[in-house]
Amino acid sequence: MIANQPAGPAAGRPRRPVPPAGALVTGLGVSLVLALTGCGGGEPAGAAAPAVAGSAPAASITGQPAGTPSTTPGAGTTVGSSTTAGAGAVAGASDSPGAAAGVVTAYFTEIDAASRAGRVADVAALALPGCQACALDVGVTRDLAQRGLRTDADPYAVTAVDARPRAGLACAVTFLATTSSVGLVDPAGRRVDEAPGVPVRSGTAELALTGAGWRIQTIRYTRRQP
Repeated sequence: MIANQPAGPAAGRPRRPVPPAGALVTGLGVSLVLALTGCGGGEPAGAAAPAVAGSAPAASITGQPAGTPSTTPGAGTTVGSSTTAGAGAVAGASDSPGAAAGVVTAYFTEIDAASRAGRVADVAALALPGCQACALDVGVTRDLAQRGLRTDADPYAVTAVDARPRAGLACAVTFLATTSSVGLVDPAGRRVDEAPGVPVRSGTAELALTGAGWRIQTIRYTRRQP
């Protein structure tokens, strides 16, 4: 008599195909486009790239561990500039509409700088924790950093930044945003993928005045009419 033997742990189970390494990079490129291009109709920018297991929550707007002093650039910086002011510049900023416009400019400067450096953007001194669009932008930089990638150019080009008159403790800042085509570069300096850009869109950032200065509450985009 032949005794029935238990099947091995892998017996009879189909093997899951392992995706090629390039597929992961391509997926990241698609995620980057979704996060940075956004949709029309006044919605927040896109959707964050998929988080890697064990990473910080996507809702976080800081790239620093808890308790670490922020080094986010302050108001008065220009998008695309390699020189930025420290976070203290925002804390001591005035409550004028011009200062609110400076915070918006500094925000995009930080997202661009972090994307090119392959690090997590830290906008804790520029945006409130509930800013969904900000969390999505930071999530993209986090995903790039965790995969050891960086962009070879600034994702955002922001122009025509203009602050509307204050309404109590609130201020709206309008701008034009172009999401540029950017290459994704690995640690060896090889261009492994590309995230295509989109045409210029109109953006509006709503800011709230706090004890430390202006902070971004929301950022919304709409397609420009041809």
